[in-house]
Amino acid sequence: MSSSGLNSSRLLQKLYLAAADDQNLSPFLSEFALAYNASLATIATMEGPSRRDGLRVSGCANESEEAPRLPEYYAVRSPFRPIMMLQGNLGRVLNTNSMLSRERQARDQFINEFLRPAGHHYLATTIFAQDGDRFNYFVLNRGDRFGDFEEDAVSGLNEMVPHFQTMFQLRGTMIARDRHLDFFTAAMAERGVGLIVLDRSGRVQSMNDIASAICCDNDGLLIAGGTLTADNADDNRKLQQEIFSLLNSQILSRPGSTVFVRRRVGGRPYRLQIMPLSLRKYYFAGDGVELAIQIFSEPVAEQGLNAALASQFGLSPSEMRVAEHLVAGHPVKRVAQMLGNSVNTIRVHRRNLYRKLGVTRHFDLVRLLGNGSSN
Repeated sequence: MSSSGLNSSRLLQKLYLAAADDQNLSPFLSEFALAYNASLATIATMEGPSRRDGLRVSGCANESEEAPRLPEYYAVRSPFRPIMMLQGNLGRVLNTNSMLSRERQARDQFINEFLRPAGHHYLATTIFAQDGDRFNYFVLNRGDRFGDFEEDAVSGLNEMVPHFQTMFQLRGTMIARDRHLDFFTAAMAERGVGLIVLDRSGRVQSMNDIASAICCDNDGLLIAGGTLTADNADDNRKLQQEIFSLLNSQILSRPGSTVFVRRRVGGRPYRLQIMPLSLRKYYFAGDGVELAIQIFSEPVAEQGLNAALASQFGLSPSEMRVAEHLVAGHPVKRVAQMLGNSVNTIRVHRRNLYRKLGVTRHFDLVRLLGNGSSN
């Protein structure tokens, strides 16, 4: 089959339609596989060497029983993965025989125990886009019926690579736009909830009016150099650590986290819910936005709030119990009697509370842990 036949307007049309809508991915991959006599076509994102071996498939034309297992095996056991990731091979389509000798193929455990029984042991693949240490690639697989991908097919696939790169860029722009709309709509539905969207570098890409007002009030949160920052140094350290952790975590497991930021004027701290935005049915690296931060200024359920505060500020269970009694207005001697401790022990706990929470007075402790007013 000639490269001009392979790069038909119909195939390219389906490729670019896949940029606009996830539902068009499977039809394109089916057409892609058919054009090259392949049994399976896949587009995926995989993690680079600096991360744990992990892979998340973005689309699969073959719904066979083996197909869903393919990404797992590629991520952990594939002999092709390190060859694909060599700098000189990026953007260059490789077939099985160009990557491994026939002798190596005959004895390779991955090929013989997984690919060959599934009928996928010949492949043509390339990494067509890189975003940091994440790599986007496509792979076509064949069985014995058609054998390894011939030179003409590899040449046609190489001509497809620039189109994959363009499709990837368009898709990232469109998904970033759609995500903004989805999350802004959800945030605006909740009265008083601010929303800030961050890109992969952690810089603020956009925010809604509520978040903008909160940051302009200079009451514990602000935007400095394009970065969301907490005024309190300890809170800011925790905030940046959580953002960095989520931005650099494995894409398969990113549950999000909660951070509390103290206000300058006292009262309940802001509760920041940090959520990864890459939890989609089809995921590609480089989609433009990475994290959404929702800012809640109203109190939440006491038990959940106290547990989260204790975790963030490193409060022990004993210190938390003492804090609850102090906030309730009980004097030190009464707290000692109620908890069965000496007065000196309660004073030590109170001193530790002041130090960990960054306050110097009982009044400030109540404003931070209480309901926004002194008792």
